[in-house]
Amino acid sequence: MSNSRLRPAVLLVADRTLSADYRILFEGMFATMQTTHVPEVLMRRFLSPPMPTDGYGVARAAPLGLRRIEAALRKYTALGEGDVVCTTPDRLRHLIGPWTRIVAFSSSDPLGMGMSNTTTASFWPGELYSKHWTRQTLQQLTALKRKYGFKILVGGAGAWQFTVPGSQLADRSPHPTGNPPWPDVDIDLLFQGYFEASGPELFTDLLNGREHAGPVIEPDTGAARIQPILGPSLLGILELSRGCGRGCKFCAMARRKMVHLDEETILADLQTNVAGGRKAVVSGSEDFFRYGASGTRPDFERLHGLLTRMREIKGLSFMQIDHANITSVLQLTEEQLREIRRLLTWERRSDYLWVNMGAESANGRLVAANSPGKIAPFDPQDWGEMIRATAERMNRCGFFPVFSIILGLPGETPADVAATLELVKDLRQKQAVVFPVFYEPLTDEDVAAGRRFTLASMTPEHLELYRTCYEINFRMVPRLLWDNQRAGGVPWLKRVVMQIMGRGEIMTWRGAFRRLERQLGVSEACGATAPEWGRTAPEGEGAVP
Repeated sequence: MSNSRLRPAVLLVADRTLSADYRILFEGMFATMQTTHVPEVLMRRFLSPPMPTDGYGVARAAPLGLRRIEAALRKYTALGEGDVVCTTPDRLRHLIGPWTRIVAFSSSDPLGMGMSNTTTASFWPGELYSKHWTRQTLQQLTALKRKYGFKILVGGAGAWQFTVPGSQLADRSPHPTGNPPWPDVDIDLLFQGYFEASGPELFTDLLNGREHAGPVIEPDTGAARIQPILGPSLLGILELSRGCGRGCKFCAMARRKMVHLDEETILADLQTNVAGGRKAVVSGSEDFFRYGASGTRPDFERLHGLLTRMREIKGLSFMQIDHANITSVLQLTEEQLREIRRLLTWERRSDYLWVNMGAESANGRLVAANSPGKIAPFDPQDWGEMIRATAERMNRCGFFPVFSIILGLPGETPADVAATLELVKDLRQKQAVVFPVFYEPLTDEDVAAGRRFTLASMTPEHLELYRTCYEINFRMVPRLLWDNQRAGGVPWLKRVVMQIMGRGEIMTWRGAFRRLERQLGVSEACGATAPEWGRTAPEGEGAVP
């Protein structure tokens, strides 16, 4: 069959940062936070290597969100095999033609407004690659649309960025259709939310010529209509749960009640990934330890049962946890945590099995004001000690906590910054890292009040806190990365090159800190310590540079 014989009516594609062949989650995180100060050839070939496709342009793996759309369209519409194709930006021209009816584009950070990436971009020159490549792909699609007449739909985890007042790139005014003010980009419809609930019917309408005014904001999680994926997902991501329900004002998932996928769907997805050559996978959930729970208290038996069944599937080398909540850790016994850690040891052991947890601030009352359900069922007054206890407990049970804190939470005071600095200094004695991010408002109220935190908002105290966090990270992240890459089967040479590049990034970060110190009138370096760049690799791996 020649390429001209594959004529899909619907194409599913993501921005180039999500159309790459990453081996482990940390590689993907590292790539998506880069700006155009990194040469594009280095990004495309090394940090964000191209996702392989078959001879027809079909991607070997695709973001989980696109895989869910693909499966839902095959189940709930008249579209059959070959009518819906997941591809990459590089292969769009090979698949688009007069037969194309819809191209659905996905991005997790299309306008570069994600809190982590916004923070990075504040310190680095250039434009975030997620934003840069989103614009390039949408420009390409618009030119092809004007030739062939298909519809362009935009969605994904970052779709909210097109709807937040003041988020647009040029005139800072809302665009009800979801179109950014790029003159050569034409978006027909914006879809925000989980696809299964109403997406298949929306696509059917569009394929039948019925127009829809946008944007579409779907409040339902669509959990009852989830179908097993039909091909491997990017990074082998396995969706365990949807939503969270804890009410954090800075998170798009916070207002959606957590619902859990059934074990059979999760196991089917795992089998599809392993059969497709995925050796390392990632659990996808806003709180891994809450899988199966009906409320905020973990259900250890449900989680234990799922992990036990997952281990029966052979061929997997490494499974990475994504997010968890501090309160969930504290509601599990250490015996239970150790058993979970044992079940997460696959064919290749990881010494740094990290778990991302939001600490946000040492002031529990401030956190509770911005995240109404985050600390429940505990007392917000105990929050700082809860964070310290979580770090110690996770270390004892074989986990590596990755905490995040937020600078500029609404209501933050200098005393809160000072208390958080003391907390971070205590965490420096643990096996942990701390990533500071800038507050990025999601609500109209916060946007109108100008509560976005930027470098212009930074005080000398903020800078000391920020730099103290990064001095910890400079020491520990290289070890974590080396360990995870080894467990995920990343070749030794690539690991060495990334360690060398990491040295360069540390020098650049420190230079940025010194420049900011001068701007803020800080006379002495804040909390700087000599870096400990991973001294030796695990047994038999050779030295880490």
